[in-house]
This record gives sequence, structure tokens and C-alpha cells, in this order.
Amino acid sequence: MAKAQSKGVGQTVTQIEYSEHSGPLPPPRLLAEYDRVVPGGAERIFAQFESQSAHRQYIEKRVIDSNTFVQKFGAFAAFVLGLIAIGGGLFLVYVGKNITGFGAFFGGLASLIGVYVYGKISQSNERKAKRNES
Repeated sequence: MAKAQSKGVGQTVTQIEYSEHSGPLPPPRLLAEYDRVVPGGAERIFAQFESQSAHRQYIEKRVIDSNTFVQKFGAFAAFVLGLIAIGGGLFLVYVGKNITGFGAFFGGLASLIGVYVYGKISQSNERKAKRNES
């Protein structure tokens, strides 16, 4: 806000006021003004902020829970499919289809081992990244 006042002949005094605020809520001075203009306005602003925060936390929790479920289900499904491939390979060997059976058996076994090793390497890399962030 700039104010200009004339002081005598040829003399002007200029006063500039600057303020800055950062954050989700208005500064206390403005909250008091809201409360003065709209009785209970500051309380309504806080209630809205608290409601929005609770909503955001709820949504974030749902996303995390959903991602956890998908990861666990994916690992379980991969394990079941690997066991089916191994079981199918053993069955093929049993009925005399040795080459096909061994291929299915070792392919399923290699898939399970590969997923396990990949998961361990990913966990190790995440831990290293978190340690480096700290």
C-alpha cells in the first residue's frame, strides 16, 4: 500500500507497506478481519480447512490400502500361476511328454525365482534410496 503526502513546496513523502504470507490458512490478522466482517467467519474457515484435511487423509489412506491390496494380490496370483505351471510340467512328464513337461516345469520355476529375486532387489534399492534421503 502506497501513501503519498505533500509536505510543503516540492517535498513528497512516500510510505510503502509490504507483507507476505504463505500457508493454507490466512494470517491471524486477516482471520480477525473476516471475523469482524462475518461473525464466526474465522471459525467457518477453520472448520472448512479441517474438513478438507480429513477428506484428503481419507483419500490418501484409501489409495495406500488399495495399492497394498493390488500388490499382495498380484504376488499371490503370480505364485498360483507359477505353481500351476510347475504342476502342469510335472503332469506332462508323468504322461510321457518329457521335453514339454520339463520346459513347463523349469519355466514356472524360473518365473517364481525371478519374481522373488526381482522383489528382493527392488526392496534393497528402496531401502538404499530412503537412507540416502535421510
